[in-house]
Order: sequence, then C-alpha cells, then structure tokens
Amino acid sequence: MVIWILVLAVLTIFSYLSDMGLFQFLQNFRVPFLNASIMSLLILLCTAAMLVRILTKVRSKEKETLGTKVGQLYKELQALKEKQES
Repeated sequence: MVIWILVLAVLTIFSYLSDMGLFQFLQNFRVPFLNASIMSLLILLCTAAMLVRILTKVRSKEKETLGTKVGQLYKELQALKEKQES
C-alpha cells in the first residue's frame, strides 16, 4: 500500500511540474480515446489500484471478523447444549 502511495505522489509531482511547463514532453503524449495526457491516465490507474486494494483489505477483514464471531457463537451453542443435556 505504501508503494502505491509513493508512486501516486511521484506521479502527482511530475504532473504538477508538467503543468508548470518543466516537462513539456509529458503533455505531448496523449491517450487517444480519453483526450488526456499520459500522466493523468497513470494517476487515474494508480488511484484505482489503491481503491481496489483498500476494498479487498476491508472485505478480508470483515470475513476474518465474521469467522471469529461464528467460532464464538458455536462455542456458546455447545455450552448451551451441554447445560441442556445435564
């Protein structure tokens, strides 16, 4: 995740420098169908990759939480069954 943030920061700095006119060649490369510079496309892709990674981490954390809750409820159910049988 840190790598994606660093890449996004570097791309944003390059984009800013390109907008200031220091890197004119970055503005010359255009994406044909989007009418955007290559820097804008790279920033968009990097941001999308970070979003997907965050969402998958959240989803896996939810699964882990649900798994521990199911285990806890199963133990409680076993305890109740033992009490009922006694």
